[in-house]
Amino acid sequence: MKKNWKIILIIFCCLFCWFGKKPLYQFLWGEYTGRQIEIGEEKFERFPENQPWDKAQIGGYDIEYVLRRKYSVKGRVVFVDWNDGVIKTWYHSAGRKNVKLYNAVASVDLSIIHGETAQDNNWKKIKFDHEERGLLWSYKYADNPIVNNHEINNNHVIPANLAIKKAIAILKVGDIVEIEGYLMDWKGTGKFSQFNIETAKEPGDIHEKILYGGRPGAGLCRQFYVTKITFDGYTFE
Repeated sequence: MKKNWKIILIIFCCLFCWFGKKPLYQFLWGEYTGRQIEIGEEKFERFPENQPWDKAQIGGYDIEYVLRRKYSVKGRVVFVDWNDGVIKTWYHSAGRKNVKLYNAVASVDLSIIHGETAQDNNWKKIKFDHEERGLLWSYKYADNPIVNNHEINNNHVIPANLAIKKAIAILKVGDIVEIEGYLMDWKGTGKFSQFNIETAKEPGDIHEKILYGGRPGAGLCRQFYVTKITFDGYTFE
């Protein structure tokens, strides 16, 4: 009898984690606004180029940062990949001592598409995958989807607070969201002072140097400090 109760309890916990986490997180960390987001475009607001660098502690590390753009996008989620766990950090590190810093600061990759690429009758024709903090995509030639590279973005997200983390934790592929915040360059301090990360600031920005086995001309990811997320009628900030 006790064994049966244990099985029932395990099944209940699994079902709660699968179905119950979203309403719980919405109640605890979100605010009901009733807003339903539609697929839209990106918005960029420039900051002066001579912005001063500021200091912060994120994920237990002291960093310096400078804001480059105020940024928002109304788009569709195609991948969520967390990077701040022990296993992920070990897997990514491979002798790269700065990975712990990077994974602690930009703890999750959130891949978003927008515009025509994200429309209902188009995006499911594209297969998205994520590896080594980069977004990959492919499709069957016969399906002939619209694929605009400027509408496909991989964001290395720096959550502003716990509410933002919880919002991302309940996002799933296909969700339509509005995400707001800032694109920023940042760098480590102390023994990590040689670690400098540049954000993409405009559509089509590419790497000027090769990092960690990447290829020249690869798309530059956004270093996205996220302060607000709205989806399914709730806002987290």
